[in-house]
Amino acid sequence: MAENTSRAFLYGESVFSTLRMIDGKLMDWELHFERLKKSVEYLYGPFLEENWEHFLRQQLEEKCIAESGDKVIRLTVYREKARGLGRANLIGINQLRISVASSSLDDSSSDKRINLRTAPAESRPHWWPSFLKAGNYLFTILSQKLRLESGDDDLLFLGPNDEVYESSVANIFVVRNNKLYTAPLGPNVLDGIMRKKVIQASSVLFDSCQEVASTLDQVYKADAVFGTNSVRGPFLIGRVNEHSFQYKTEFLDQFENLRRNVLE
Repeated sequence: MAENTSRAFLYGESVFSTLRMIDGKLMDWELHFERLKKSVEYLYGPFLEENWEHFLRQQLEEKCIAESGDKVIRLTVYREKARGLGRANLIGINQLRISVASSSLDDSSSDKRINLRTAPAESRPHWWPSFLKAGNYLFTILSQKLRLESGDDDLLFLGPNDEVYESSVANIFVVRNNKLYTAPLGPNVLDGIMRKKVIQASSVLFDSCQEVASTLDQVYKADAVFGTNSVRGPFLIGRVNEHSFQYKTEFLDQFENLRRNVLE
């Protein structure tokens, strides 16, 4: 398994996307491909070929042909022997490598509420693109080891003024007075596929949706808090630090409608 011991996997020199496969079909494939394409171009481009996007799509789709059923698919693109990604010349699309990792999709825990523990976010420069989903998770792993307590499931990363960014695996939405709020895209907030879909669907179920920062204090006073990612879809937050959330039946029905809408 040379791919698993490549420099890209060892040092995080890769870009990836994780998505659901239902009955052999890649869900939201167009959205995932567009984001992955932007990441590949940003990190490894420009390419020699004018139609490199076509070749990239073809290679990605061919890698998934052997997969079937209901699964979680992780597509990783990297450049072998990149040596810190430095380059002097244009490269060909054939110099990129693609890895597919699959695991069974477990929907049995979709109703489980996630408990979060706050932690300071990694400091990233202002030019870090929000679409770049890179493979280096060392900061997150060390933060989890240091911060997570018994009963916690994940970290909630905060900015310098206690503004909520995201968890290590999900974008975060806050509900107040039937209005939806989520952190604006930026160096510490990923342009999540499910985030995009929830924003698009929000007009049917909420009075408005605003991409503005919420402070931790505003989160504690919220009517509801939920996370989103492409594997689980929207899921409720049960607790942030020691503060637990109580959800009204009316909101739970509304939330289930949202889930059905964005997971179709």
